[in-house]
Amino acid sequence: MRPLIFSLSLLSLSATASPSENIIKSCLHAKALPPISQLEIETTEIFFQPDYRPGYSTEYVVFRGKEVGYATSRRGGAILYDGRLHPIRKSTTLAQARSRQKPEVRLELAGWSLIREGRDEYLCVVDHFDGLGRSGSFQKVRYAYLLNTRKDGGLFFVDGLAD
Repeated sequence: MRPLIFSLSLLSLSATASPSENIIKSCLHAKALPPISQLEIETTEIFFQPDYRPGYSTEYVVFRGKEVGYATSRRGGAILYDGRLHPIRKSTTLAQARSRQKPEVRLELAGWSLIREGRDEYLCVVDHFDGLGRSGSFQKVRYAYLLNTRKDGGLFFVDGLAD
């Protein structure tokens, strides 16, 4: 019985394993680092739905037949991917993060992409912190949300400098 419990716990850990350092850097830099592949998600045609789910309004784009975007509510924001809401307050802060603040996302200002390394695929949402500006040296200070696109994949938060 113990080996079965141990095996099940290993399975649950692998399903929510943190993204690799290459995936994190590729997301923060908004540029794929080998051996990563990255596909940009265009945000030119944005849809707004005030009652997407009870209490949530959303802004999203349709990418490869999936709704991708951001939802807001009184409970806080959530990343929207393929019809599922992933609250940012429940995201796992990665060890590399310097800030514990998890900012709201502005769909039209953030960079959105799908990042793949081997069999792992993540939705990358990267942007600058509000108040730091979008010009000069402050452009290098970014935060990112990384959502494992598997059905039960985790949502991760990280920030850092993009050189």
